Amino acid sequence: MKKIAIALAALLVSATTSATASAAVYTVKAGDTLWSVATANRMSVNELMALNSLSSTSLRIGQQLTVPDQGNYVVKAGDTLYGIATRAGVPLKALLNANPQLTNPNAIRPGLRLTVPTAPAKFKTSSFPLAKGSYTPFANNYSDARNWTPDGGVARAHEGVDIFAPEGTPVYAAASGTILNVGWNAYGGYRLTVKVDHSTAFYYAHLSKYSQTFYKGGTIRQGQLIGYVGSTGYGPEGTKGMFLPHLHFGIYDITTSSWTTQNPYPYLLWWELNR
Repeated sequence: MKKIAIALAALLVSATTSATASAAVYTVKAGDTLWSVATANRMSVNELMALNSLSSTSLRIGQQLTVPDQGNYVVKAGDTLYGIATRAGVPLKALLNANPQLTNPNAIRPGLRLTVPTAPAKFKTSSFPLAKGSYTPFANNYSDARNWTPDGGVARAHEGVDIFAPEGTPVYAAASGTILNVGWNAYGGYRLTVKVDHSTAFYYAHLSKYSQTFYKGGTIRQGQLIGYVGSTGYGPEGTKGMFLPHLHFGIYDITTSSWTTQNPYPYLLWWELNR
């Protein structure tokens, strides 16, 4: 998998511009970390730091942080969740899952702010690659800085989203397709790359092992067990433990010789809401 080296400054610019324009204020509590606050707000640590012009990862109790305002729809008189979902073109289940704060979905009041999810342009019916309850909440860490390269080169952009889970957690195919690559990759360890349509490949990396013998040109069906979460990669074959166990999930446009990364976060979020 071809990695694209970029300057760290460009990463920070990207993080800043990806932050939402609608904002809220969060007050730091005992036990909070940048990672926990960012994850709770569906952000990367870089995005949270850029949004608040932070130069240090240290937080203090009572500190106020700007975070995205998670609600993007204000309930009006006469609204129902079914009606809101229908007008937005999203399944009611997805709307309910996007608003776990609702104590009584049948009694919403005017002025209540709800999060109405947006469906991705493609792969609406694909599925989340890990089972419900088997992983920790994930954040959008696409484009975060990564420093490891085989030759010790310059900083590069993270080309996927990391979903942390215990080693050995089953990983399932998000969509059906044809295997393009399998086996060891210096960055991704034991990985599987699957062509899911004429222009797109899904990339599953850092696996501890595969569920069976796979080969280039073979087929994968959606929901099929493909392997298990691990911490392989960042070195020659067999290297593991350079980071916490997680699934690195990437999406690539494969229409050119130099594959182009796409942010998988909106897809993962949609699939999670629609399980």
